[in-house]
Amino acid sequence: MDREWVRRLPKFDLHVHLDGSMRPVTVMELVRKLPEDRKLAPTPDIEQALFPPQRCTLEEYLKAFSITVAILQSEASLERAAYELCEDAAKENVIYMEIRFAPLLHLRDGLTPQQVVEAVLSGMHRAERTYPIRTRLILCAMKQESTDRSKQVAKLAAEYLGKGVVAFDLAGPEMNFPPTLHHTAIEIAKQAGLHVTIHAGEGCCPKQIKEAIDLGAERIGHGVYLFKDEATERVVAERGIPLEVCPTSNLQISGVMETYADHPLKRYLNEGIHVTLNTDNRLMSQINVTHEFEKVIEAFSLSKDKVRTILLNSAEAAFTTQEIKADLQNQVEAAFTERN
Repeated sequence: MDREWVRRLPKFDLHVHLDGSMRPVTVMELVRKLPEDRKLAPTPDIEQALFPPQRCTLEEYLKAFSITVAILQSEASLERAAYELCEDAAKENVIYMEIRFAPLLHLRDGLTPQQVVEAVLSGMHRAERTYPIRTRLILCAMKQESTDRSKQVAKLAAEYLGKGVVAFDLAGPEMNFPPTLHHTAIEIAKQAGLHVTIHAGEGCCPKQIKEAIDLGAERIGHGVYLFKDEATERVVAERGIPLEVCPTSNLQISGVMETYADHPLKRYLNEGIHVTLNTDNRLMSQINVTHEFEKVIEAFSLSKDKVRTILLNSAEAAFTTQEIKADLQNQVEAAFTERN
C-alpha cells in the first residue's frame, strides 16, 4: 500500500464528534485552567481516562467524554476546539467535514445554547478562511435525556439552518434508549428542512437501525450490527442509505470483531451499500481519516476502485448542495485520474 498516496487523497469525515476529537495537549492545558471548584482528578488519571480500552462497551467508551465536556464550557474553548479539529483534518487533506456535538452539554458556566453553537461555528469558519476545507455542523440530542431536551436541540438546529448547521442527530447509549423515544424532535427537525442522521447499531440493537430509517434517518451512524437484520440490510442497500462507518471506534466498541478484517463493512460494500469512512472520535481512538483508510485497505486488500467508491459515497452523502457535491466528486475523480 502506498501510504503517501492515501495521505494525499481528498478525504471526508462525515461522522466526527467535537468533544471526542480534541488535541491531547489542548485537553491537558484546559484541564489545568479549570477553577478550583471544578478541578478534575490528578493529571495521570486524566490522561489515562481519555483513552478507553481497546475493547469496551459503548457505555464505557463514553465515560471519557466527561473530561472533554467539562473543559468545553466557554466560547473560547469551544471556538479553539473547532478550529483545531478543522486544522488537523485539513492537514491530512480532508476536503469536507461535518462536525457534530451536543450543545446542551456546554451550558454549565452560563452560556446560552446560541452562544455555544456560534462559538463552534466561529472556529469552523476561521479554519475555512485559512485552509482548503469545507465544514458543516450537526447538532446532537442525547438518547438518554428527556424528550424536552431533544426537542430543544431540534429547534436550536432549525434556528441555525442555513448558517452552518445542516442536520439533527441522536447520539449516546443505545441499550434501553431506542430512537423512537425522540420521534417528536425528529419530526421538528424534518419539518424545518434539516437533514437527519441517527446513531444506530453501533454497539448493539440491530432493530434500532430499522427504527432510525422508519423515523426518516437519511444516514445511519455506524450501523455495525446491520448484518444481523438481513431485511433491513436489503432496505439500506435498495434505498442507498449511507452508513457512517468508523472502523477503529467500531473495533473498540462493537463486540463483534477482534480485528479490522472482522468488520462487516466489506460485506456492505459487496452488497452495494453506500459505506463511508469516518473517525468518530480522533482523541479517544487516537486516529485520523488517513489511518482509517490505511487499516481498511490493508485488512481487505481494497482496490483503488473500491477506495474511489468509498470517497464518492462520502461526497454524495454529504449534507450539502448538489453544486458542492459535484465539486467534491470532481476532486475525487481528479485524484484518481492523476494517479493512473
